[in-house]
Amino acid sequence: MGELGVNKILAALLATVLGLMALHQLSGIVFGHGADEAPHGEDHAEATSMSEQMCAKYAYCVQVADSGAASAPVEEVFDLGAALASADASKGERTFKAQCATCHNVADGGANGTGPNLHGVVGAAKAVHPGFAYSAVLSGIGGDWTYQELDPWLNNPSAYARGTSMSFAGLRRDSDRVNVIAYLAAISPNAPALPAPLAAASNEATPAEGEAARAEGEAGAAMDAVEGDAPVETAPDAPADVAPEATATELAPAEAPAAEESLN
Repeated sequence: MGELGVNKILAALLATVLGLMALHQLSGIVFGHGADEAPHGEDHAEATSMSEQMCAKYAYCVQVADSGAASAPVEEVFDLGAALASADASKGERTFKAQCATCHNVADGGANGTGPNLHGVVGAAKAVHPGFAYSAVLSGIGGDWTYQELDPWLNNPSAYARGTSMSFAGLRRDSDRVNVIAYLAAISPNAPALPAPLAAASNEATPAEGEAARAEGEAGAAMDAVEGDAPVETAPDAPADVAPEATATELAPAEAPAAEESLN
C-alpha cells in the first residue's frame, strides 16, 4: 500500500473521531437545554416541601410535617377565678365611686337612684330589688347575679342585654372589672364563694414526676441486670440416710408469727 493509501486511512479515522465528538457535543446541547428549560417553566408553580423533595429523590421515605406551616392560633381564655383571687376590693371601691356611684347607692337599705341599690347584689336574683322599675329585657333574662354573670354584664351591658336602659359603656379593663366585682362581693352579706381558677392541663407531668419516673426506670433496669447475672442457688440434696418424711419435716421453715341595670 502506498503513502496515499495510508493518508486516506488516517483521514477517515480522524473524520470518524471528529464526527463522534461533534455528535456528543450536539446531544449535550440538545438534552441539556431541554433539562434546563424544565425548571424555568415551573417558576410560578408552588414550591415543594423538603419532605416531598426527599421523597422524589429516594424510593423509601417518611413524610415529615412541614415545620414552617403556620400553627393554629391558641384561643386565650379569661380565668375569672384566678383574676378574682388576686382582685383588690379597695381599688374596686375607688373605681365604683368614680364611675358608678352617680347612679347607684350601696348603703344597706339605701334608696334607689337612677339605678337600683346594689347592696347585697352579688348572689341575688336579677331585676328584683324593691321599688325599682327594671327594663323588660333585663327582667326577662332571669337567674342570679353570679360572678360569671356580673363579669360580662359589667364588661358590656348593651351586649349582655340588648335593649337595656342602662347607658353605661362598661368596664373593659379586666383589672378594673374584677376589682369592682370584688368590692360588690364585699358589700354583699350572702355573696357566694369565689369561683375556682381554671385547672391546669392534666397531661403535663411536673419535673419532679418526670425525674421520679426516670429514677424508677433506671432502678428497675439495674435490678433486672443483677437478677439476670446472679447465679441460681439450689437446695442441697437431703442426706441419703434420712427418711423422706423426716427430711421434709426437718427442712421445712418455721412458721412465721401472725402478720397486721346598673343591674336593671
